[in-house]
Amino acid sequence: MEFQTIRRSSAVANEAIDTIKQMIARGDIRAGQRLPAERDLAARLGVSRPSLREAIRALIVLNILESRHGEGTFVSSLDPELLAEPIDFLLQVNADSLVALFEARRVLEAGAASLAAERATDLELAHLDDFVKLGRTKLGDPEAFIDHDVEFHARIRQAARSPILASLLTSVSTLSYLSRRRTAQSPATRARALSDHEAMVKVLKARDPQAAHTAMVQHLQHVREGLNDASASA
Repeated sequence: MEFQTIRRSSAVANEAIDTIKQMIARGDIRAGQRLPAERDLAARLGVSRPSLREAIRALIVLNILESRHGEGTFVSSLDPELLAEPIDFLLQVNADSLVALFEARRVLEAGAASLAAERATDLELAHLDDFVKLGRTKLGDPEAFIDHDVEFHARIRQAARSPILASLLTSVSTLSYLSRRRTAQSPATRARALSDHEAMVKVLKARDPQAAHTAMVQHLQHVREGLNDASASA
């Protein structure tokens, strides 16, 4: 395992953070792998031990690294849900971040819907149609409807057959759980969401990418309006 020496500067800890993250991204250090001992790692990176400790603490907060008592410091599982947790907290305390999340959903999910209109198999669309009809039985239970909504969007991203887009949307879906919980408390919002799902299935079955894109944008706009209503009544 080779470690790149970090040039000395006033931001040594930040450089150490960036270097370790880059090594993980390249696969030089893998999920679950133990880092070298602190003294050895500091020497390899060319930083002081206090600077390295600061970098490791920051990466632990981000769930990129984890400390195991008596064993050392390890790369975490790097599971998307785990890595999304710090951002999830930011969304809870910063309203502007929630707006940014909706912008990301609009771009990514509308693109996925457009691809799904082109790439989904007839069988997938038939199953999606049946699944949406099943949603009528979930309208009276907010938690059950949340699960149904999450699965609906998951099926669309799977049908889009775009692995990188699917990975991004998995993380976005995790981050969207807080807003889903808020909007799902309203019976009217749940009913409108299901109606949007039904409209989405129709345009997907029509194999119309532009209509699918538009339908998803409209659906997410309805979701955002529902969130605004929930916030206003809180």
